[in-house]
Amino acid sequence: MKKFLLADIFLLVFLFLLSSTDIFVRERKTEIIRIAVLTDAPAGRQLENFRAGVAKAAAEWNVDVSFSSLADMRTEEEKQASVQRELETGCRGIVLQCGDSRHAEEALESVPVGVPVILYDSEADSARVRVRIGGDAEEESRLLADAVLAGREKGESVTIVEMAQKSWYMEQLHGLTEERLRQVGVLVRQVSLGETAAVETLMKGMAAQGGNILVSGDIAVLQALGESNTERIPVYGAGFSGEVLRFLEEGTVCGTVVHRDYEAGYLAVEGAARILQGKGAAKETVIVESVLVTAETLRDKNVESVVFPYI
Repeated sequence: MKKFLLADIFLLVFLFLLSSTDIFVRERKTEIIRIAVLTDAPAGRQLENFRAGVAKAAAEWNVDVSFSSLADMRTEEEKQASVQRELETGCRGIVLQCGDSRHAEEALESVPVGVPVILYDSEADSARVRVRIGGDAEEESRLLADAVLAGREKGESVTIVEMAQKSWYMEQLHGLTEERLRQVGVLVRQVSLGETAAVETLMKGMAAQGGNILVSGDIAVLQALGESNTERIPVYGAGFSGEVLRFLEEGTVCGTVVHRDYEAGYLAVEGAARILQGKGAAKETVIVESVLVTAETLRDKNVESVVFPYI
């Protein structure tokens, strides 16, 4: 009896020490991974849903995320200095979004080999890039062209508005949209702007001329068109933000093609975390689904999950 009693006492003491201290078993600490998200998108104008997806994945994968804007950095040296600052503070992986492929490649030049890079809505020729995430220009151009044709009532011509400095993806999207519209006999023109401030003058000229539909896959241009559209010219585009939502509700933008930015943000962080944890990326190229959003479809279940995914 004494032996059993002593054994019970010893066992209780052992279990107490095991549960309250790390004398016998040290708890395995979860490593926090630091990832930097670098984007040249103007602050506060887009990527809201992308940021929400990044935050969700960061919480689930134990990732500390920092955001840096490249929007106001004009030189290659400035972009590389921004990347270097992130690396010096412990960044082990990078998510990069650059509308211009040249800017993306400039930013990548200062990234050491071995630091994985996830590209979002960008293109760059670099061995450092491990995963590419973005929309499908073929699918988005089809949705955009179909929306324009459905809203075309009196044989209006179409003017595609873009910035003089456009991304590789914008060039694809606008080119494919123009081709689809021309195939069905629509007169299509292209206007290239040096700055978005020129949109107001363009809108006045289009309103005076009449018979026009305006199209732009550039989110900054689309927002400028919606803001200046006092004459209610039909405007279609691609991309989404809080401002575009307001323009859809007010009727100054008729429709916009949106891909699942929330999903893209989540997958970007997940891909970087998997690589850094030695699990490898699930896919090297990830195409996210796109949908057409109008004022009438905003609350449709499939559209709502794209526009308001974090609700």
